[in-house]
Amino acid sequence: MRSSDVAPGYHSHVPFDWKTRRKFLDLPFPQSEYDSRLGRVRKAMAEAGVGALLVFGDQGDSGDLVYLSNFIPFGRAAMVLPLAGSPQIITDAVLHGEPINSYAWMTWIQEFTAVHHSPAEFAQAISRSLRMQGVKKVGLVGLDNIPLPVWRKLEGEIPSWVDFSWELLKIKSVRSPREVALLREVGRVTAAGMKAAVESVRVGVTESELVGVASKVLFEQGAHDRAFSTIVNSGPRSGVKHSYPTKRKIARGDMVYLDMGATEYGYLSDMSRTVVVGGANETQLEVLDVVEEAFETLLSMMRPGVRTSRLMAKAEEIAGRSGLRKKYAGRIYLGLAVHHAIATSFFEIPSIGLPDTVLKKSMSFAFEPMAHILDFGTAVIEDCILITGSGAESLTPYERVHW
Repeated sequence: MRSSDVAPGYHSHVPFDWKTRRKFLDLPFPQSEYDSRLGRVRKAMAEAGVGALLVFGDQGDSGDLVYLSNFIPFGRAAMVLPLAGSPQIITDAVLHGEPINSYAWMTWIQEFTAVHHSPAEFAQAISRSLRMQGVKKVGLVGLDNIPLPVWRKLEGEIPSWVDFSWELLKIKSVRSPREVALLREVGRVTAAGMKAAVESVRVGVTESELVGVASKVLFEQGAHDRAFSTIVNSGPRSGVKHSYPTKRKIARGDMVYLDMGATEYGYLSDMSRTVVVGGANETQLEVLDVVEEAFETLLSMMRPGVRTSRLMAKAEEIAGRSGLRKKYAGRIYLGLAVHHAIATSFFEIPSIGLPDTVLKKSMSFAFEPMAHILDFGTAVIEDCILITGSGAESLTPYERVHW
C-alpha cells in the first residue's frame, strides 16, 4: 500500500506521496535512531509472539507515535508496525482535506494513509492493513486513546490481542545519547524562559504579563511549542496550584508559583519555581524550607540502582518530621517525592503511581517535591533530572531558591 492509497471517496488536490513529503522531512535524529528503536521493539514483539503492533495516539497524547515515527497528529492516528515489513501511519486527522497540511511531511514512514473523520473508515483502514500482514496476534499500545466506536469496529477483526504498553514503556525509559542531547536543549530553553519570568516578578506586574515574558523567551530560544499551558498563580489562590493566568497584580508578600515547559520535535520539558515577593515570612519559610530539604536530599540519593520506593520512604520521613500535615490538616497536599518521567510523554517510567522502579543510567524525569495549601500558597521546586553513571543532574539548570 502506498501513500496514494486513500480510502474510497477521499480526494486530495495536493500530493502527499513519499517523493513529495521527503523533500520537507524534518527529523531530530538520523534514520538509524528510528531503525534502532524499531529493532528493539520488534525483538520484544517476537518474544511475546506478536505479529504486529498497533499504536494509537492523538493530539493530546502523541508520545508513542513521536517516539516511533516522529508523527504528531492534529487528531487521532494509529501506527501499524508488522514484525517484518514496512510500518504504516493511518490517520483521520486531516486539515483542509489535504494530508500534506497535517504534519504528514514530518514522519519518515513512507506508508501514510489518510481517511475521513469516520470511525468506520478509520477502523476499516486498520483492519485492511492487518489483514495484508496476515497477523494472528496483535499488540496494542495506547488503549485509552482508542475511540469506543473505532474499537467496536476493530474488536471483531482482531483474532487475538495483548496490551503491549508496558513493554514499550520499558524500552522507551532509557534514553539514547541523541535523546539526551535533545532533552538538554529543550531543558536549556525552558530554563531560559523560567529565568526571564522569575526576574520579572515584582509588585504590580500581572500574572498574564509574566506568562507573556516566559512565552516570548521560550520561542525566541527555539521552542516549537509550549509543553503545556504556562502557569503563573499568585497569592492565596496559588494554593490550588494549577490555574490559568489572570490580570491579578502581584503584591508584596505573595507566594508566586510558576510552572512551564518547552517542546521541540515532540520532546518535552517541565520545571517549576516558587518566588516570594519581598522575602518569605516565618510561616512561609517553614513550608518552603521543607520542600528545599526534600529536593536536595532526594536528589543526592538518585543514582543507578536506587529504587524509587527508597526515595519515597525518605520523603515520608522528611514529611513526618516537618509536622506540616498535622498543622495544615484538611488543607494541604504534601508530596515530597513526586516525579513523572518525561521525554515524549509526561508519564513514563519512572513515575509516582507506577510500579516501584530501579533507576538506570539515562533515565529522565521531572522531580517536583511540593506542598500546596489552600488559602496559603504553593511551595515547589521542579527540575527535569537525568540519571548519570554515578548520580543525577538537572536538565533545567537554574537557581532554585527565590525566597
